Amino acid sequence: MIEPTCIPTLERIESRLRSQPDQHLEFLAHRELIERILELAARKRVLILGHNYMAPLVYNLSGERERGDSLALSRRAAQSDAPIILFDGVLFMAETAKILNPEKKVLIADPTAGCSLTEPFTAEDIREYRGLYPGSPVVTYINSSAEIKAESDYICTSANAARVIRHAAAEHRTRRVIFFPDSLMGANLQQELVRSGSDIELEYPGRRDRRFGRCEVHEQFTARHLREIRLQHRLPRGGPDSAVMVHWECPPEVLAEADFHGSTSDMARAVREHPEWKRIYLATECEMAANLASEFPEVEFIRSCSFFCRHMRKITLEKIAASLEQEVFEVTVPEPVRHRARLAIDRMLAIP
Repeated sequence: MIEPTCIPTLERIESRLRSQPDQHLEFLAHRELIERILELAARKRVLILGHNYMAPLVYNLSGERERGDSLALSRRAAQSDAPIILFDGVLFMAETAKILNPEKKVLIADPTAGCSLTEPFTAEDIREYRGLYPGSPVVTYINSSAEIKAESDYICTSANAARVIRHAAAEHRTRRVIFFPDSLMGANLQQELVRSGSDIELEYPGRRDRRFGRCEVHEQFTARHLREIRLQHRLPRGGPDSAVMVHWECPPEVLAEADFHGSTSDMARAVREHPEWKRIYLATECEMAANLASEFPEVEFIRSCSFFCRHMRKITLEKIAASLEQEVFEVTVPEPVRHRARLAIDRMLAIP
């Protein structure tokens, strides 16, 4: 039996959104459709997972433990006996859920919801880098396709990347580690390693070649934009009651302008741990600020909603209802690929 708390009630969703008038109006306009989705999920015993970047109405279809970043959600799915998983996110996230839950049916409402970071690279790119740097372990960001994961030694998240890289270097007794596929995150991690006194050398797309891996959302942020946000909204650096928070995937000069940088889960945790922060700007996908605003109505989240992921916005209430009714579109991963990708994920999970 699927846990009742996994499927929120209509009243619970409305309660969460009531503090945000624009979102509450959206809820009222789509009330019948949301009710139908919740009924389908309960009847078919579907676990609905909602990524931080989903639009608020979609995000709140998931229970409290079923909302978050991609790895946490995939691991949550493994704890449930629900036979069907609907992943409200992009395709690589649904693939990760399938890798960790091979016996379950995994659905995504729109299979064309891709990722600018994952699409430029293939397994052949990993093999080529291994040839260029023999003996160097490959640490791959979880924002990657199943076939890329299968060619990797370790998977990492934005929250644990530096720790996984250090472990990989020590385990393989080498100073050089290959990092895929995010060029900007690779540059940020290299700076972090240098600051900590490490002599590890990262090889990532763009460091010594013309390849480039980037998130089309996070690459848009600039240091100038953050300085303008600080001036316009009175967010002084190191202010006692405010913060500018930046995602790891932004350019290095953007991280240098921030009060805090980290993963999506790091950001959410920091907001909880700093109740003195009453005014916050998040340099990440704009829907995350909308979702946190419902959770922390006492905090003013400065919004600049030109920064959104076009792929995340493909996941709509209408498509979710159709996917649940017809049980489409199912995500599959060939077993040899799934097995090797799972090994890379398990190596990460085994790191103390």
